[in-house]
Amino acid sequence: MVAADAPRPGFALESAQRHPRSDTPDPQRPLSTVVYALCGTGRGHTSRAVAVADTLRTRGHRVLFAAGEPAAANLPGPVYAIPALRQIVRANGVRLAATARANWPAARYSLDTIAAASDWLLDVEADVVVADHEPFVGRAARRIGLPLVALSRQLLLAHTRLDVPWRDAVSAWGTARGIAFLAPPGAVETVIPTFFSPTLRPGSRARLVPPTLCDDVLAQTVTPGERVLVYVNEGDGMEALLAQLGRVDAPFDAFGLKDGTAAPPNVRLHAPDRSAFLERLAASRAVVATAGFTLLSEALHLGKPVLALPNRGFFEQAANARALVAAGRGEAVFGRAARASDVSGFLSRAATYTRTPETRERGQAGREAAADAVEDVLRRTRGGSGARPGLRLSWDPFQVTSAP
Repeated sequence: MVAADAPRPGFALESAQRHPRSDTPDPQRPLSTVVYALCGTGRGHTSRAVAVADTLRTRGHRVLFAAGEPAAANLPGPVYAIPALRQIVRANGVRLAATARANWPAARYSLDTIAAASDWLLDVEADVVVADHEPFVGRAARRIGLPLVALSRQLLLAHTRLDVPWRDAVSAWGTARGIAFLAPPGAVETVIPTFFSPTLRPGSRARLVPPTLCDDVLAQTVTPGERVLVYVNEGDGMEALLAQLGRVDAPFDAFGLKDGTAAPPNVRLHAPDRSAFLERLAASRAVVATAGFTLLSEALHLGKPVLALPNRGFFEQAANARALVAAGRGEAVFGRAARASDVSGFLSRAATYTRTPETRERGQAGREAAADAVEDVLRRTRGGSGARPGLRLSWDPFQVTSAP
């Protein structure tokens, strides 16, 4: 998903078939057409999109995706292709200058991208657009007067009050401003998945919902294992972590590292494979990983303890890691690379962070609540037609009011 290689906008991997409208009720016709636009390089955005889309489809709606690579390759069905933005991470730290250079080609043609997306939205007769950290299709929706739902974990930083240690002040400020800049303006509903419950900023009407988990996560059978799952969202420059793991008396299964990376004998490197990843997560003793929201949510749902290694320079991950620690579900290493002593010390205490897996109903609460929000928008903007009430499930997120 390197933006520098992105073609000019106005292209589609495959056009979605139109569903003609008529005044005669058609039981085979969807209640509405929802366009779900997303951006991101990791599993988080695509997992969230698939979970919410599956729920909306079970309620009778048609859902079409818009995304760039590599997210598009992990989405089912036809995908409308848009330029992909990415964050450059090396050695677990965000590289701002490299990120700006990588995304410049997409920014250069942004007006053309928005115009082409506007035409596509009209062609597929979209009723509502859901934008997950995606700046182009959401702006196209506003351009042609379609209602917009902003559904993004990153918006937590723009809509809530989080405790910010002094060492993270610059990162927090920059991350929040960048997220707010990318978010399409004019959203009629803002939905933020979260496993803890911070206070909303004055004036915000954002809706906090539980994590949105996919069916394959909910279907996992949790077993106590001996191996430790390791995941990094970008493998560039992470050889030092492998060297530290080699000094720990424990077996590891590592995902996210570059092909051909040399690993110590106690570390097995695995190619990207969602099924294998989730199976090993469910059977793991513990998790050592960067502090992405989706993996933390999956590990917490399955009752697994986590040692979080947040990306330096991206405050959302630091906030996730602090909430994890405050909830008593794991530990975190802030501001530096993890050492063997961090990992071995965490593993010696891992049993104290382990919990019974959550129920399937609790795991479904987030996707149902997110689908409720989309249907609420359809009811408000279409005078009550085209949407039916969704299942509403209560939830009890971790209460975190101060940073450790």
